[in-house]
Amino acid sequence: MNKIILTILAALCGLSANAQHTYEEFVENAIKATYADSLDKAEELFKEALKLSPADHRNSLIYFNLGKIQTSKGLYDKAIESYSLALNSAPLSVPLLMARANLYLQLGNNDKAYVDYCNIIDINPDNVEALTYRAFIHKNARRYDQARMDYERLLAIEPDHYVANLGMALIWQDTHHLAKALEQMEQLIEKYPDKAELYSIRADMETENKQPELAIMDLDKAVELNPTNSNYILARAYLHLEKGNKHQAKKDFETAIRLGVPRSGLRSELKQCK
Repeated sequence: MNKIILTILAALCGLSANAQHTYEEFVENAIKATYADSLDKAEELFKEALKLSPADHRNSLIYFNLGKIQTSKGLYDKAIESYSLALNSAPLSVPLLMARANLYLQLGNNDKAYVDYCNIIDINPDNVEALTYRAFIHKNARRYDQARMDYERLLAIEPDHYVANLGMALIWQDTHHLAKALEQMEQLIEKYPDKAELYSIRADMETENKQPELAIMDLDKAVELNPTNSNYILARAYLHLEKGNKHQAKKDFETAIRLGVPRSGLRSELKQCK
């Protein structure tokens, strides 16, 4: 009987102690739980802080942290909701706008991401991350003039910005200015001679420019730098096949198969190599 009474008293004391937790204590414990990778516990504690003081001006930071936790847990809709609630209190917060924009972009909602990136750039016209992603959205939507303007602004801020330089080259390619695209790629490869993707991209441009021999040479270099990239090997295989180099084409197709490309998808190509 005494044990039962003690158990009940302990439970009541626990409830009383929990009820006396301050807003700051909930937040502090939530942060500790986050560092300990106890995300469920952290989320619960942040929500307790919100219940305790729903009108606190600091709640935007709690919603921000909730959004990050929910993103980590794959709860993307809830994360968007948390970021939006945070922005209701702090609409000019660049970190909040960036977090929501990046999540929108990750989810494929480019239109909403674009609005957030524009708002960031209105607040900070030289925000490199927002300019980079907005240019990407413009390019994907084939708004090449707007994309070029963002890349040019990026290059004015950071002349060696890798993504901006590559983006400019790809815009020249997409707008059928292959000479300018190839010139831009030449400059990039001089700066970054060990980036396999650059040789692959230039090979694509050279193929489009009807220079298959140069394309094969660039793919040779790409494969040398990254020998397990099946995309580079397949691209070279198709060029060899087009040039009538059946032995080399077959060798590349077989290598791609060993790297995981399904043989069933290359049956026609392997027949052409006979």
